[in-house]
Amino acid sequence: MKSVRTLFLALCLVAVLSSCAAPPPASVQPPATPATQDAPASSANIARAAVEPSAFLDLDPSAACTAELWILNNVYETLTRYTPTGSAEAIEPGLATSWSASDDGLTWTFHLREGVTFHDGAAFDASAVKQSVERTQRLGQCAAYLFEPISEIETPDPYTVVFKLSQPAPLDAIMASPYSAWITSPLIADKDAAWFAAGNEAGTGPYRYERYEPGQRLVVQRYEDYWGGWEPGQFDTIIFELLDDSVVAEQMLRAGQLDFVNQLIITPDQMAGLDGVEGLRLDTAPSVANWIINLNHRRAPTNDVRVRQALAYSFPYTAVVANAVLGKGTLAHGAVPAGVWGQDPEPQRYIEDLDKARSLLEEAGYGDGMEITFSYDPPEEPTAELWQANLAKIGVTLNLEPADITTRWEPARRSPELAPEAFMLRWAPDIVDPYSYLFNLFHSEEEPLWNMGFYNDPAFDALLEQARLETVTDPAAATADYIAAQRMLADDAAAIYALDVPELNIIAGDIQGYVTNPAYSHMPYWYDLRREQ
Repeated sequence: MKSVRTLFLALCLVAVLSSCAAPPPASVQPPATPATQDAPASSANIARAAVEPSAFLDLDPSAACTAELWILNNVYETLTRYTPTGSAEAIEPGLATSWSASDDGLTWTFHLREGVTFHDGAAFDASAVKQSVERTQRLGQCAAYLFEPISEIETPDPYTVVFKLSQPAPLDAIMASPYSAWITSPLIADKDAAWFAAGNEAGTGPYRYERYEPGQRLVVQRYEDYWGGWEPGQFDTIIFELLDDSVVAEQMLRAGQLDFVNQLIITPDQMAGLDGVEGLRLDTAPSVANWIINLNHRRAPTNDVRVRQALAYSFPYTAVVANAVLGKGTLAHGAVPAGVWGQDPEPQRYIEDLDKARSLLEEAGYGDGMEITFSYDPPEEPTAELWQANLAKIGVTLNLEPADITTRWEPARRSPELAPEAFMLRWAPDIVDPYSYLFNLFHSEEEPLWNMGFYNDPAFDALLEQARLETVTDPAAATADYIAAQRMLADDAAAIYALDVPELNIIAGDIQGYVTNPAYSHMPYWYDLRREQ
């Protein structure tokens, strides 16, 4: 499952409260000019949303792994879709109307929606699905690793696709992922990144590209032949404005020139100031993202479990919940956040207890104090300062090293023995499954990707792989194994689980119908929204 681990996987969906961006392909030029403030106010059938610079890094839906998804969610579609929290079913039909799995989880059959066309005129059918999935496998980018279990694809009739797997996998959930699961026209099977970067697309979604201005904006127009049909009041046009300046974004919101801005573009403090401004509202909801501080197992002093336990007891959990992200987060139970099946139902084992932390440090031989380094993204400064103040009370000096994830990640993962003792990540999953968190952040690997604590426990790895294989065939056993794996991490104090992060958005007050869907964080599906008349 590791051969095509995504370059920035789902971390980049909710980023680390900053842009998380891999270098663009040689043929794709990054945005150079920010959006201006001379845009007219939004109108009844036109909506404007802000996107961050990484939104135009790679518009190939098989490779897109950052904020491009905010746009692609409206242009392309998947076979299945996750539903919002509280829905009767976790997954609903998309381009597939129904599906089933064999008892051994090795054969999945999807029945496709009829009467669907791609924007380029090609018909949507079983052969198109086969070519799209095979293209994603061939490119091997972003979350293509999710499709590794697929060994063969059969198309017994135009509207039936049968996937043969080499090992059980939750293909209904995989086909709902916003990463690499978009279905593309068979006419673009051989197109490269440059073709997409030139403003071309080939989806089945409700909107198609109308105008692309690199570095400034991308405009989508409704696709008249969309299979879902159109009703009065739906948006005809969505303008995605590139913004890398939070002050400009705030000014445009106040001027009525933007309808939707999320917490990756403006800060929580700005959001607090905008909440209640006439014509705007703050929308908050739980997400499936979390803040995790990996503790380095490959260098002293954090290679001592007693030191890691002391650090876990020193963390100001309740203060962070109260002071970070507008106080809308929740206390974490562990590596798997609330809202994800398989989460350990027991509260986190470590709570703030400075006396216990001091005692453990003395036992480990650090009674006279020690010094460690904490790597995090600049927006997380308040959390860093709260922890620094707590540690100072027990004689620990916490050196703060704020830097964007694109700067600090590569050198840290390449040199575990020199990497910071504490490394903070904000994680969101590619599929809503415990495996996404536990595998990416803690499974051992020869070349670390996101296991920034360099955790290595063969027993943990084996239990995790067992749970993955049980997910389809024995969900109860998989749940029990995932919970056991989380408790192994707690025994080892492998990380500090700082916070289950909320989703925060500023939305124009007259926009109706927006419901947060944690699996598609910060991705409004504009087809479902209306403007109050």
